[in-house]
Amino acid sequence: MEETFRVDPTIQYDVVPLPSQGIYYKNNKKSLRVAYLTAADENILQSPNLSQSDNNSIVDELLKRKILDKDISIDEIVDEDIQAILVFLRNTAFGSEYTIKLNDPITNKEFLATIDLSVMKTKDFNLIADANGEYEFFLPVSEKNITFKFLNKKQLSDLDKIKNDSSVAVPPINTKRLEMLIKSIEGNRDPMAIYTFIQNMPIKDSQAIRRFVNENKPGLDLIVEVTAPSGEKIPVLVDFGVDFFRPFYGI
Repeated sequence: MEETFRVDPTIQYDVVPLPSQGIYYKNNKKSLRVAYLTAADENILQSPNLSQSDNNSIVDELLKRKILDKDISIDEIVDEDIQAILVFLRNTAFGSEYTIKLNDPITNKEFLATIDLSVMKTKDFNLIADANGEYEFFLPVSEKNITFKFLNKKQLSDLDKIKNDSSVAVPPINTKRLEMLIKSIEGNRDPMAIYTFIQNMPIKDSQAIRRFVNENKPGLDLIVEVTAPSGEKIPVLVDFGVDFFRPFYGI
């Protein structure tokens, strides 16, 4: 049962459906109440300090301010659901047209393209979770059944810290990601056994599970097709960095 929380009646908000459908939140939350961007939020979008830091700073601050539900932490929210919230915030504040710069692959000249964010759709999600909220996968080389969970925002942030750790000559990005993903191997949930198995996992198995996760995780379909001036069709991945909100301020 969701925690009862009364929203301040002076706050304007809407309910945003989550692409994940709440499948890997403890409270199975399928939607969030999200407040509209206000004049006060422009202070964040225009902050020179935030613009010089990493792209996640503005996003984190907006999520803290705009998500009204108190029974979920932003560290729990998976990236795919965050994207849906950001699209909602941008569409309701500035409209759904998103102009980006691209290069025409035929003429190699730069041009502006406008994407309609209102037509972005949620990908079909067909995986079925077990009683632990985990998903099954069969490793093709090792021929072992594993279960896994999708990574949340905090785990992805931890991976970024490992990647950018200059004190480590070879950051263990791939193995750490697998340690976060995999919850059991042939029913064995012992962390040390899983760690040892991952260290010796064949590359084809590592690539297979990562590919499966990327192809099957719930979320928005972020690939849109743009027609260049030459007539060439270009697939474009919608980016959610600082520039997703910044064009309105000439930055």
